[in-house]
Amino acid sequence: MTEAAAEHAQGAERPAGSGAPQPPGWSSAGAGSDVGGPGWLARIGLAIGHPRWALAIAADRRQTGRSGSDLILAIFVLLAATQLARLASAVWLAVDLDLGFGLRAAMRVLTGALVLDLGLLLVGALALFVAGGVRRNLGQAFDLACVAVLPLVVVDLAATVTVRAAGLAIAASWLLRALSLGWMGALVALAIRPARNPGRAPSPPAEVVRRGRRVGAAFAVVAAAGAVLQVAWIAGHLESVKPMTSGEQAPAIALPRIEAAGALGERVTLAASRGKVTVLDFWATWCKPCLAEMPRLDRIARAHPDVAVIAININDPAAARALFDQRGWAMTLVADDGDTGERYGVSAIPHTVILDRRGVVREVLRGARADLATVIEAIRASE
Repeated sequence: MTEAAAEHAQGAERPAGSGAPQPPGWSSAGAGSDVGGPGWLARIGLAIGHPRWALAIAADRRQTGRSGSDLILAIFVLLAATQLARLASAVWLAVDLDLGFGLRAAMRVLTGALVLDLGLLLVGALALFVAGGVRRNLGQAFDLACVAVLPLVVVDLAATVTVRAAGLAIAASWLLRALSLGWMGALVALAIRPARNPGRAPSPPAEVVRRGRRVGAAFAVVAAAGAVLQVAWIAGHLESVKPMTSGEQAPAIALPRIEAAGALGERVTLAASRGKVTVLDFWATWCKPCLAEMPRLDRIARAHPDVAVIAININDPAAARALFDQRGWAMTLVADDGDTGERYGVSAIPHTVILDRRGVVREVLRGARADLATVIEAIRASE
């Protein structure tokens, strides 16, 4: 039985007249309580191993905002350990090419990494606010929800680092994430009574703090390992981090063709289009600028047999195939494997790379370009 489960099973002592479950020795009067409390690593560890103590501290109105600060710092640690390479690519893009593109790329990374966690934080806080009864307090509800969301950050960190270090299937990380959602739900349920009966939390026993600190230290070690893996990957793959420029040999691709109903078929390689001007267009079905470019690309593919247009869908093969069939587009449609987009420096879409007949990058177009046909025609004429 885990420490958290044992704590739950033994039950917490309850002060007379209070129905709120609290850590052993907790009193709503808070006599002798310590405002300072455990340090950050210990509080992270308490949220994981001793959630009743973590929730009691979050419910203490003298600790307002502390669990929110803990979550923000944990998120920064998560980003450093899991998204450093992509953020470095966005910074490089902003410095070398265009500030706006770099900022949009960074926002895309942050949105992809945090939108689920922040959305669940909002849902959890609103649920606790509603459940708080006559003593409900929105700020306190958010403090309690921040404790409940911490498992998502911890599992995301552990799953990402483990998958990268051990080369496990991505499905394993999604399984862990599903388990973390159940963990969060259990913590939200535990937080309902503290939300209804807030009080002052005493200092946790020294042994509990030590255990929490050890768990928090393990979190820090995993984060450090993730950051080291990120730095090592950046050092070995600078060509994938820095913005792709003209004159470079195009990285090889082997992407599956998208067949009927989104089924993945034979792989398409650059060797098949050698001797032609090749246009690689990274796009998504939700991207309006991408969709606006598609008719122009299709006309180019139909008008020039010596131009190969490969549309690389990054989000939904089935929806992409249905859209191509509906519009009658004749371009080659393939699915991105994630790695290809990284090798081609895709940080925002539309992202179009034009190769000459020898497979050398001639143009990298970031964002929609009204003169796309003119650029392609100029490359055809120069060959």
